[in-house]
Amino acid sequence: MTRETLDVVALLPPRLNDIALELSDRLVRDMRADGHRSRFRLGEPFDGGPPGPCAPHVSLFMLAVDDGEIGAVVDATRDVAAGLPALAAVGEEYRHNPVGAPELYFRRTADWIGLQRAVLDAVEPLRRGRLREVDPAGERIADVLADPAADPARRRQLARFGYDEVTETWPPGADDRFNPHVTLAWPEDPHFRVDLAGLPAASGFSGTLPGLAVYGMSPYGTCTTLYGLAPFGGSNGGNAVGTLYSHSAAAAEE
Repeated sequence: MTRETLDVVALLPPRLNDIALELSDRLVRDMRADGHRSRFRLGEPFDGGPPGPCAPHVSLFMLAVDDGEIGAVVDATRDVAAGLPALAAVGEEYRHNPVGAPELYFRRTADWIGLQRAVLDAVEPLRRGRLREVDPAGERIADVLADPAADPARRRQLARFGYDEVTETWPPGADDRFNPHVTLAWPEDPHFRVDLAGLPAASGFSGTLPGLAVYGMSPYGTCTTLYGLAPFGGSNGGNAVGTLYSHSAAAAEE
């Protein structure tokens, strides 16, 4: 039986999904203009990975399971979403992650923290103590746990949850690490920082998120294989949940 790394994510409504694709296009072009390539472009397949497009998303929890257990993760995620209302998300700022990936961060609220806690309570037991092999940046998680110089809060969360971007309290404490965001691109050079100053106001990246999904992950935190959708409130209506729009802006420079 093979092992799969899953990401339980919050989905974007169509308008924000489209904006994320546009921002990714722009940033990838800007990076290339500065002589740097991106590891991925949202809406396009991951090079050398599964055929599905890299989907815009907000990661809530990542875990490793055997492929025969994916259905249980999808079922647990649907149960969580069915009991929750749609989530209001407010875009707050752009910034780079520690390896230079440009990201759009939402304002952290009690609703976001409550959503992640509900997902953790339902899904985390299904990993049965197993660790993912690597984090989105490719760092081996077992090595982080064994490194006494690594961030203590990160090590504690990896040991407890198998995931190191968790916020357990509201208001957040010093060791709380969940900051909901959409990763828009990822430079090959971890020291490069693309200019974010000319991007549209982050506040325009605001809307009501319609549900959750379970994806299989490719490298660099990309979500490419859709395993299941989970609308908030259990509704099957609407066109927002899980719709991934084809991305036709082929990059001529590539």
